[in-house]
Amino acid sequence: MTQGRVTYDVKYTVSPPAVASDDGFGLEGGAVRLWRDADGAGTDWHPSVRSFQLVPDGQGPIARVVTERPAGPRVSGIPAVYRVEDPLGAPLGRVTVRRGSFLRLSRTRWTVEPARGPALRGLKGRLFWWALWWPLGLPVSLVGIVMALFAEGDGSFGPPRRVIWRDGSGRAHVVFRGLADDYRVLAPGWDPRLVFALVGLHQSFDPSEGAAGAGWYDGS
Repeated sequence: MTQGRVTYDVKYTVSPPAVASDDGFGLEGGAVRLWRDADGAGTDWHPSVRSFQLVPDGQGPIARVVTERPAGPRVSGIPAVYRVEDPLGAPLGRVTVRRGSFLRLSRTRWTVEPARGPALRGLKGRLFWWALWWPLGLPVSLVGIVMALFAEGDGSFGPPRRVIWRDGSGRAHVVFRGLADDYRVLAPGWDPRLVFALVGLHQSFDPSEGAAGAGWYDGS
């Protein structure tokens, strides 16, 4: 279990990418690799399908993420549900992702339900920054994309990314800092395997700038 504050970040300089923690988790370098399963690729009908394992270098898998239910069309609001298991198939927790929709005026919602402990819910970006980004940031982002098509820009200006996972009382347990591209566990008691799985899942949908193309999962 995590003790105190722990920071996690993704290393895209190795292949496959690794999620590292500053407390080590008893591992050399404190990192685990994100190995996508051979049959884990999504389809045009179900692009939300995910299936991957968390494997420390020189060791066997410590956890696996599988799709319990793929997401429905974005306008439907039907979320994707992922199950996190230990190597023997025992449940460590569940992660639910409901993608945001402009038509529904909603932000992407992430829910984490550990096998033991409180459920957490987090929304992508803060309302204040979304209120600024829609009238100001979106036009700039579109210009950046057009410039990138003509090799005159990098199109890197994106929407708010910060996520704060809170329990039912409003206490923050996990924070993803979009600018720093790291994850901070603020409360003790969390199974590091579940946190590694959450980081891998989150990065598969909202990859850091260091990720190639569509991110580690689609690019693996």
